[in-house]
Amino acid sequence: MLDKPVQAAGEAMLTRRQLIAASSAAAVIGVAGIAPIAAHAAVADPLLTAVAAFRSGMADYNANAPQDDPGANAYSLSSWKPPHAVLANWTAPATTRDGAMAALRLAVDEEETGDSPLVGPMMRAALAYLEQEGAL
Repeated sequence: MLDKPVQAAGEAMLTRRQLIAASSAAAVIGVAGIAPIAAHAAVADPLLTAVAAFRSGMADYNANAPQDDPGANAYSLSSWKPPHAVLANWTAPATTRDGAMAALRLAVDEEETGDSPLVGPMMRAALAYLEQEGAL
């Protein structure tokens, strides 16, 4: 029961045991001592989330799409096409290294399958992150 994940707002999933341990540490060291820890907390990257949604949609489609063309086309509209459209129109840089790596991996995967509209936006998002990182 103590290992059931609990998600704090904007945070990664924590188990109750981790949450209790963090709360106990906060009580001992005080709020001022937590500020440096919070500065290094993981920041959500919307690009990473969008890439994960696309990959999840593709996995869903591959596992569950009907075998007939009309059914498969209809299923694609609720599985992989919405996140694909988001990524094809992506203009923002990745905000984390993980996001940049996910964008590059997706660009490589899509490039191997042929002429994909995702390659350019994903490479630009990763490059923009790397250029910002080098300027810091």
